[in-house]
Amino acid sequence: MSKVKVLYETDRAMMLDFSSLCVGRLNMHLPLRLFLSPFQRFLNANVHKEIEKNRLIIEHAAAVFENNRERTDADLDIDLDNLFELTVKVDNEFMKKLSNPFFSVEMRYDDLAEVRKKRMLSLAHMVFDLLGNWHDALPFDDIVKSTYEEKMYQEALGDALHLYNVETRLLSNSITIHGPAGSVKDLFAEKLFSIMEETARDIVAAYARRIYVNEDCSFVSRVGQ
Repeated sequence: MSKVKVLYETDRAMMLDFSSLCVGRLNMHLPLRLFLSPFQRFLNANVHKEIEKNRLIIEHAAAVFENNRERTDADLDIDLDNLFELTVKVDNEFMKKLSNPFFSVEMRYDDLAEVRKKRMLSLAHMVFDLLGNWHDALPFDDIVKSTYEEKMYQEALGDALHLYNVETRLLSNSITIHGPAGSVKDLFAEKLFSIMEETARDIVAAYARRIYVNEDCSFVSRVGQ
């Protein structure tokens, strides 16, 4: 498996674990269940959209790295504006496929742009760090351990997931809920954000424990072994 493929599959596994755990925790809150049921299709589709956008970011960052091997990470030039436009295309394709009488989406990219670009840069820097230390065929976990101390790895993952959570909360401004449930949309969005932040901390800690302590967790997928 190529380095880029390992990075992509690792990100994909984490995002799916993260989304699955979030939905499970939302289902534990009885007042939210009726609201979540018709909305879950959107949440499931949304995470796959984000995985695709992360793939674009990983591939772009890897290409930039390969073309600038002799330069430091600080010198690596990420074309955030162009990359942002590529993610917008993914969003647009997502919205074309999404049809639901329960809600409608009209993306407000001006609200999302700053946070999304920060998230793209955060993920790109992780790609630079890992590729810069990926000198042989060691398993991915060993590459991580030789690149980051455990606390630094948790901070890097946590930053990327936190920015994703913030962007998702901002996305709620682009969603119109039809019918009586529309009156509680903001409450649902805040509860969703709270659960996403809690879940991000748990996922980051679990992924770090798996790598640094070799502690298996039932909801953590194993990639690159």
